[in-house]
Amino acid sequence: MSKHFLYTIVCLVILLTLISACQSAPTVAPPTPTIAPSPTAISALEPGTRAPLWTFATQGEVWSSPTLADGTVYFGSDDHFLYAVDVVTAQLKWKFETGDIVRSRPAVADGMVYFTSDENILYALDSKTGAEVWKLDMGKPMVERKPVTETWDYMQSSPAVADGVVYAGGANPNFYAVDARTGEEKWQFKAGWMYIRSSPAVVDGTVYFGDWSGRIYALNAETGEKKWHYDTHGPIIPSPTVVDGIVYIGSKFPCMYAFDAQTGEMKWCFPYPNSIPWVESSAAVADGIVYVGSSDWFRLNAIDAETGELVWDFDTKGDPWSSPAVADGVVYIGATGGYLYAVDTMTGLELWKVRTAPALVTVDPVRFDGGVVSSPTVVDGVVYFGSLDGKLYAVSTAP
Repeated sequence: MSKHFLYTIVCLVILLTLISACQSAPTVAPPTPTIAPSPTAISALEPGTRAPLWTFATQGEVWSSPTLADGTVYFGSDDHFLYAVDVVTAQLKWKFETGDIVRSRPAVADGMVYFTSDENILYALDSKTGAEVWKLDMGKPMVERKPVTETWDYMQSSPAVADGVVYAGGANPNFYAVDARTGEEKWQFKAGWMYIRSSPAVVDGTVYFGDWSGRIYALNAETGEKKWHYDTHGPIIPSPTVVDGIVYIGSKFPCMYAFDAQTGEMKWCFPYPNSIPWVESSAAVADGIVYVGSSDWFRLNAIDAETGELVWDFDTKGDPWSSPAVADGVVYIGATGGYLYAVDTMTGLELWKVRTAPALVTVDPVRFDGGVVSSPTVVDGVVYFGSLDGKLYAVSTAP
């Protein structure tokens, strides 16, 4: 018997054995996807981090802050879409395409969702279907949107709804009051000489907002007539927070202000170091304490609402442009250093944090490699926020 013949026989035996093994092997079903992902490697390895319940990915960075209503979370993205996502299943309900980035926080009222985009258009959609009901062109934007490190101009004015009227500013000095159902303009107010990034607050028949020229305004909500204004000498990005007759707001000037809501009289100013004067974060007020982030100071500050004295501060290790949310003795705030923090309101000590992935657009690899500019929203034991990694996060607030 030749060596060639023996080699052929051996090969046939091996081949038949392999075929038999493959036929008898059980079929393995593909894995079933789950809503809650496994903790990321960094969450598993880094002490004190918490994994999300779920995330929802978009195709652009999420600067927009989320709004929840009737089991749906609404938010915008730099991919030009507004999203409606089910809070239980994390599945998309609908999305609506605009002509530019969407960084405003949506306002939801009476079956409608209102928001602005960088086209300087105010949209009104059906909250269930995402169908457009009306839109208002708020005029030509004053300036073209540029990279954040060139102008530090990065936010949009978000609309507020009160008594059937939508209030919103835009990328020019015009501030609008619009019928919420029809989109018909009720009145228009021209602010200073620059655009409006601050979002309005409407309290007791008065609408408050700031503009890039540095002024905070108080207008009659019915007529648009000016009640008072105050010049902070620095562009105003944050939204006013009005509690117990006091307006709290910061600007790109070394001060966090408290004003009498009726007269505009300054009650106090909490001073920041002159070299790091910016306050982009809007304040949250709870139990007599004002919680607010500062920019280059990398701090979440807790300030006595009556006296303006510092109670404690927390190092955010990045720009806390996110506005804090307070719930059940915990204050939540994001920062460009890559985290969303949960901080004890009494002590100022970190309870836990969430690490986000790298930013989709890295304009500054040191300060903007990732993180949270979106302001968190806390509902039913879950905190929701967007991230520069292009995702919306849902994280349990349980101890």
